[in-house]
Amino acid sequence: MDIMDTARLNIKKRREQKGLRQQDVADKLNMNIRSYQNLESGVTKLDVERLALLAEVLESPIEELLKQEGVCIHQEIQEIKDSGSGFVYYQEVSGKLFEKLLDAKEADIQLLKDENQYLKEKIDQLMGMLGKK
Repeated sequence: MDIMDTARLNIKKRREQKGLRQQDVADKLNMNIRSYQNLESGVTKLDVERLALLAEVLESPIEELLKQEGVCIHQEIQEIKDSGSGFVYYQEVSGKLFEKLLDAKEADIQLLKDENQYLKEKIDQLMGMLGKK
């Protein structure tokens, strides 16, 4: 499951926790119900801008919407109860999450390289046909 699939599941879960219907969220986003359903189901691509809007509507940090079960990717503040000395800041980051993100980006880069090579070949063919090569 990629990170945006995780986000879609968390968006639905958060929406239901808040007692909102899909229509309610669609109205707050100024979109029709079908467009929102496509977004939540994965038919329509969920991009960062839409994720930010959804986080605002659902009153939830973006990190929470991206969080996989049992994985904490945001900085937390934990009170030290036994010493009473205040707060300690710690950050627990899942290596698996970063590996998945990196793999996805590497796949995107390879796809772009392949498309670039294909386009170069087509341009060369066209230039050859025009006798300019």
